[in-house]
Amino acid sequence: MLSIPEIATQLIDKSLTNANENNCRTIFLVGSKYVGKTTLLYAFLEKNEQPRETLVVEYSFGRKSNQRQGIDKTLCHIWEYGGKLDTLNNVLASIPVRGKYFYCVMIDLSKIKSIWETLELCVETMNQIYSGSESSPELIIIGGKYDNFKNYDSEIKKVVCVTLRSFALLTNAHLTFYSSKEPQLLRRAKDMLFSIGFGNGIPVKDKNTNYAKPLFIPKGSDTWESIGVPSSTMDQVKIRHLSKIPPNVPSTENISTDMQQHAHPEAALDSIVVSKYNELRNMDSLDVSIDYLLSNNK
Repeated sequence: MLSIPEIATQLIDKSLTNANENNCRTIFLVGSKYVGKTTLLYAFLEKNEQPRETLVVEYSFGRKSNQRQGIDKTLCHIWEYGGKLDTLNNVLASIPVRGKYFYCVMIDLSKIKSIWETLELCVETMNQIYSGSESSPELIIIGGKYDNFKNYDSEIKKVVCVTLRSFALLTNAHLTFYSSKEPQLLRRAKDMLFSIGFGNGIPVKDKNTNYAKPLFIPKGSDTWESIGVPSSTMDQVKIRHLSKIPPNVPSTENISTDMQQHAHPEAALDSIVVSKYNELRNMDSLDVSIDYLLSNNK
């Protein structure tokens, strides 16, 4: 049976036979759990539904008519990953890419001890998958839950902002802060997604580097002098960050002694898979349309 990415690839190939760089985009959104990735996408796509948890990967799309008599349309393919980051490479390698490609990493600014781990793992996976590839994506770093982060101690905020700016400078990434609870930041994030999905990229006019306010720094517009630290390597940035904000130490209190092996790293998926296999065993034949499969993935 074809996977959802494989089905989507077939449909995309069929509907975009004559597609080119100008009328097609791909956005992949990954990052911290429960940071608001789905909420942001729903706002961008103007969905009025209540966001639900993304277990592994979900596909959606947006479409916009161009000015030429409304005939040409720009199609934006959007993939959201909600699984464990240590299995991200298995999914990312199977995602079909069409047109300009944007890889968005959303980090949870309210959990400062996990910021580096999330950034490093997401970007390293991206580099491994697309190393030497013609479809290498443009990187965007989104700091979510700014409404919590803005109340942190000023020195902590400065350390985090210096780290994120340094990381973005070294990886040639865009950097922006976001909160679904602050209308101005929600509007700016929606405008950013609209610009990369249907426009000409991220505008530079709203640039802000003051760590006392929500950052917005387009790629190529920052410097080491502006950040206030010497030119650094990624290892130096990591050491500097972790020396001031140590990572979380994994707890062993809740480690189960049950040695049962699971087919999936997400517990919720195991119960779903068991249920589906039981349904299949009780069926004499299987005749499910692609439209039905996709409708269950909305």
